[in-house]
Order: sequence, then structure tokens, then C-alpha cells
Amino acid sequence: MIRDIGDGFEVPDDLWNDETRRPLWAELPAGKAAPAVALAPAADDTKPAAAFVVPADWENLPVGERRALASKISGQDVKRAADADKIIDAYAASLKPEVFGDAPAPQTVVEAQKAIGGVEPDWVAPSTPKPVSD
Repeated sequence: MIRDIGDGFEVPDDLWNDETRRPLWAELPAGKAAPAVALAPAADDTKPAAAFVVPADWENLPVGERRALASKISGQDVKRAADADKIIDAYAASLKPEVFGDAPAPQTVVEAQKAIGGVEPDWVAPSTPKPVSD
């Protein structure tokens, strides 16, 4: 089915709730509640990993809530809203999967030609005709 740009569509709940299969390009329409995304920091040997719940629309949170969330993530008291936004943004970006992270290394034209057995000429050199026998 072909849709016009900006047309709405439904993503099944089982697909949306599975973080590995959720379409990264999909956005919620205005007025619908944004799902909460549970983000967990990398575990180190000294303390267990704690899960932080960061709403998908965290930019719309009040300043006090953003500072509190940034304080939880960093483990330090965050005073300025701009610093809190940087901490939350960096934390959320660090946990997103890398786009095309598993893509193979690019090939050069020469490598591709070697892989298919060489370059086939687009013409045949003239030679004496060979008689055809049946």
C-alpha cells in the first residue's frame, strides 16, 4: 500500500512494545500519550545497574523534573536546565542502537569485479569465422 507523506498508520502493540522491532522513524500523533522508555545505564562492577524511565517526550517535562532526572542519571546535583537537557540527551543517545551498525564494509569497484570473476568485455575481438558443423 502506498501512503502520502504524513498519513497516519497503526503499529500493532506487540511490535511497538518490542524495542528491537519498533520502527525508529515512527512518531506519535499530537495529543496521544507518549510511551515511557526504560533506559538502563551500563553496569559496572561496583554497583548494580538501575533502570531509569525516560519519557519519549522528555523535552516537554517541567524544568524541575528534567533536573531531577538528570541528577538520577549523573549521580550529581544538576542546577541548570541546560545542563540537565545535555545529560538526558546524551544518555538517551548513548543507548539507542547504531543505525547500520551491522552493515558490511563498503567495497570498491575493483573488489566487486574480482568477486564476480573479472570484467567481461562489452565487445568481442574480430577473428576469422569458424565453420559450424551439424
